[in-house]
Amino acid sequence: MQTWLVHMREPLRLFRELGPHGFLTFQLIVGGNALVALAHPFFIATMIYALSALISQDCNLDTLIQRGHYVATTAIGYCTSAYLGWLGLSYRGALKKTWILMYTPAHWLLLSLAAWCAALELITRPYFWKKTEHGLDKASRRDITTRALLGLERHLTELKRSGELPQIWDDVKDSAVNRRPLPRAAA
Repeated sequence: MQTWLVHMREPLRLFRELGPHGFLTFQLIVGGNALVALAHPFFIATMIYALSALISQDCNLDTLIQRGHYVATTAIGYCTSAYLGWLGLSYRGALKKTWILMYTPAHWLLLSLAAWCAALELITRPYFWKKTEHGLDKASRRDITTRALLGLERHLTELKRSGELPQIWDDVKDSAVNRRPLPRAAA
């Protein structure tokens, strides 16, 4: 939100600097993400109200089509978000964590809560920056490191087996462990 607001202080200048395509991309990516997160609870509340109204009202075809539209839009949005999450897990080689994607609706509600907290904080404390720690969790880092080390070990074993592994020292007596310390210079 803050990034969007800062850049939009001078929208014509931003348009000239980014060009039409870049300006539209900026609006969709930076502004759109914040807007969708802020609008999500209203959309969900409207959908829940519309679905609960089916119980108390007569059901005609127009009403059913409208309610079906709400449900389909929500399902497509959550599935798209989960698919993007799956792509990220796939890229990181962490597909065994795919089960976490079933929490996508809860993620969106928490994302909306965070967006509203950020918006209120931006209004009430505009010069305060609540920094978020970013990065992979420890288990993911450990898994990635382990896979990299195992890959390196396989590669070195293959090089050693094929005789292509270069020797650092020709003789064990010349290794760093067996070297005598150099004499110290007198002060």
